[in-house]
Amino acid sequence: MLLFLRILLIASMFIALYMMSVTLRRCRSEKRYGFIYCCALSFIYTLGYFIEITCGNLEVGIIAVKIQYASSSFLTPVFFFFIAEYCDISLSKKYYQIPMLVIPVLFYLLVLTLEHHTLLYSRYDYDAGRDIPGIEKTPGTLYFVQTFYHILYMVIICTVLVRNLMKKNQRHRLGLILLMISAVAPLIGNLTYITLTFFSDSSFGQINYTAFLIVISNLIFFYNVVRNDMFDLAPTAYAVTLNLIRDIFIFIDQNMVYRGSNNKASELFPVLSEKFKGTSIFQIETWPNELRLEEKDLNEIYIKDSMHEIEFTLDHKPGKNYSSWLNRVVSKSGTTLGWIILIQDVTKTVKMTKELKYFNDQLHRAFSIYLSEDVVNEIIDDPAKLQLGGVKRHMTAMFTDITNFTKISEELSPEQLVEMLNHYLSSMSNVILDQKGTIDKYVGDAILAFFGAPAKLPDHAVRTCTAAILMKRLETEMNKLLKEKNLCPMPVITRIGINTDYMVVGNMGTQKKMNYTVIGDAVNLASRLEGVNKQYGTSIIASENTVKETGDKFLSRRLGWIRVVGISKPVRIYEILDLTADANPSLHKLTDLFHNALDVFELQQWKNAEHAFNLVLEQFPDDNPSKLYQKYCKHYYQNPPPNNWNGVIDIKEK
Repeated sequence: MLLFLRILLIASMFIALYMMSVTLRRCRSEKRYGFIYCCALSFIYTLGYFIEITCGNLEVGIIAVKIQYASSSFLTPVFFFFIAEYCDISLSKKYYQIPMLVIPVLFYLLVLTLEHHTLLYSRYDYDAGRDIPGIEKTPGTLYFVQTFYHILYMVIICTVLVRNLMKKNQRHRLGLILLMISAVAPLIGNLTYITLTFFSDSSFGQINYTAFLIVISNLIFFYNVVRNDMFDLAPTAYAVTLNLIRDIFIFIDQNMVYRGSNNKASELFPVLSEKFKGTSIFQIETWPNELRLEEKDLNEIYIKDSMHEIEFTLDHKPGKNYSSWLNRVVSKSGTTLGWIILIQDVTKTVKMTKELKYFNDQLHRAFSIYLSEDVVNEIIDDPAKLQLGGVKRHMTAMFTDITNFTKISEELSPEQLVEMLNHYLSSMSNVILDQKGTIDKYVGDAILAFFGAPAKLPDHAVRTCTAAILMKRLETEMNKLLKEKNLCPMPVITRIGINTDYMVVGNMGTQKKMNYTVIGDAVNLASRLEGVNKQYGTSIIASENTVKETGDKFLSRRLGWIRVVGISKPVRIYEILDLTADANPSLHKLTDLFHNALDVFELQQWKNAEHAFNLVLEQFPDDNPSKLYQKYCKHYYQNPPPNNWNGVIDIKEK
């Protein structure tokens, strides 16, 4: 029995080492380290138990007990750290990692000292005559404290897991259930050992089952979750989006090993499935010779061109022509993690004339769905506008963003988040396109758009502000729709920044990959003004240039002078409230009262200005800019600015 137990312990240690090495080699997510640490601690605990039943004397046995105590003391908090990473809890690491590590560190330092080690167990006796030799121990004061501390952490861990279990889909739920089993495995092991010791005199009652249960529970989690790529290179949210795309996406790591693909890839290479993951891509018999590249060749390709095109044909797809693009995936340090291969069926394009192919490729690549129909028609009439290069033009740029989008995304599943963004971005984009604006890009929930190119619009500032107001009006209807579909845990509120000035607009990139976009300080200022809404509690902020361009078509109020991050020149900003023709009398009254108070503030009469803003808040208690200026009045009254202060307020945040 003893020999069999030793063999099992050695096997358990090898299993723990195997899980650590495979996880380190296969997984690319930062979350892998938490699981590796847990496996390392289970290895140390198993090693301590192996030494205890093998040593044959009390002194070495006490050392073995201390090894087990060390690993068990740190296993629970480290396991919680892994759970926190795995479940993406919102609490910052510094608020739980240091406090949770202090207790095991103090416990173990106390036990390490010879004069205090009896606090853990008050009596140590090595019994070599049992079927399973080992130390018989009498629990001490610290043993019961440690037990309570472990149980408390187990309750916290299970609470986090249950909370996430209610939100996840079926595939993720299995992993969470297995983690919950791992959390209570040490407790189950101890209870089993105590129960069998009490009721059985056989050798089974002398075995410490904790070591086996910890390793087995980790192994089950490893096999069912890590092997199924819960720490995959492509997150689930991206996978859902990729499956909606008609092109083929294939992910390989730096060793040319297959890691994943979208559903479309199986039409071209049927072998690409979950079972094929972890296998060299070159084992596909039908894999094209043109894509049989070594790592050094891929790096050379990436240096020359970030998106390298390779054309090929396949024997099992006669009459078809394909084009592939390679793009490197890198870590923060610049290390190559893998490669993304995009494959498109270009059979029809190959049959076209060279001129028509060039036109269609550039048209769809540069503009896609980002332009209104009449603008696209203008480009078709004049294809020369698709040439690389930019021009300096007087235009208006707009940035939009959703308030508290991080909180919204945390409450939704990836599938719900994608559906919610599709509804939101489609509706808001239609408003921009209706005003003949051009959508530059989407960055998550944010939209960058500009007015005045490629088609010249003499009233681009008016169109931009009109679009902003219509987008805000659309929010009520949008929130109603999202609520009915249960796609948003809180109302969607859009912040908008607008600036009018000269900026460079045109096609940037290469002949094979270009983007029609705008650049310049004027564009950056529009982005910063979107963020300034957070400071002032407003929704639409425009620069003075924009307000001058729009004349009296909009009711706006002056918010003062600011200097934003990255732009040294101060700018006077305004809040766009409504179309002048649609604004109700209360908005006009708010604007007049606020301007009177702001005039006093700019004269640096702090007490009088504070009183003036109080008058605004008496009639409009929810006016956020007035609340902000009240704080400024109190601050400058107690800390007067320099004599040469010009009234400019520095905005430190983006």
